[in-house]
Amino acid sequence: MTPAEDSQSLLLRTLRDPQEAARRLLALDVPGEARWIAVLLVAVLAVVSLDIALWMVPEAEPSIFSVLANPWLGLPLQVISILILAVVMTGAGRPLGGRGAYADALTLVVWIEFVMVVAQAVQIAAMLVLPPLSLLVSITSLVLFVWLMVHFTAALHGLTNLGQVVLALIVGFVVVVVLAAVVLAVLGISPETAGV
Repeated sequence: MTPAEDSQSLLLRTLRDPQEAARRLLALDVPGEARWIAVLLVAVLAVVSLDIALWMVPEAEPSIFSVLANPWLGLPLQVISILILAVVMTGAGRPLGGRGAYADALTLVVWIEFVMVVAQAVQIAAMLVLPPLSLLVSITSLVLFVWLMVHFTAALHGLTNLGQVVLALIVGFVVVVVLAAVVLAVLGISPETAGV
């Protein structure tokens, strides 16, 4: 089986049985160097796909999406967001008795981001074929992201109570948002000063 066929098979498994897909990803035991290359690659793909989407549907005024589509700003922000998501995924399971490692969480988050890039490609195709359908694809992508975060976090830590995982992830995201707001306030950065 070729790498492309492996990826397609794993992508389908991710949609049908995300926890089994997560376990298969972890079983690959991806080397550290390859993991970081994957982080950069998926970040580049995310920036490119968003840039194409904005090119097809230009914004009336700059927004956070314009910033993320800018290679000089979007690429480091995408990388940082991947690293933070891995922190949240790792930390969310600890209070519940999980012992998942950050490196493994990073592998899972990279795959989730890749799935989101594929979803972005589907949305771009929908813009070309049937523009109103792109909104439905966008909403579905958001739901898929949350669904995968919950199941991948559970698989990472060997947890079975998805309700507890959801609550733990919510707390983790709230903590990250609060800390980010504090850091930005200390640095004197606001949406107005950032030009968003």
